[in-house]
Amino acid sequence: MTLQLKIYSGDCGTWSVHGLSSLPVTHLPSLSASIDYAREECAAAPATIELFIDGFYVVVHQERGWPRRLLASEAACRRSPSGKI
Repeated sequence: MTLQLKIYSGDCGTWSVHGLSSLPVTHLPSLSASIDYAREECAAAPATIELFIDGFYVVVHQERGWPRRLLASEAACRRSPSGKI
């Protein structure tokens, strides 16, 4: 069975995860924290994840273990195109 999860960006920069329990988990500090929370809570079970980010919509299918990396690491994001920080 594949889980159906939804992750929403909220007002004031918080995030919420829907689909793990009857009530959503809210006030998560970042998208990466939301994904980490969802992965841990469902023990990386197969899931379809819908991301709703300020009008941008993404659907990701994760197999058991969640092998796909959904976000770049923060260190990689801080690097310039030349590879220097």
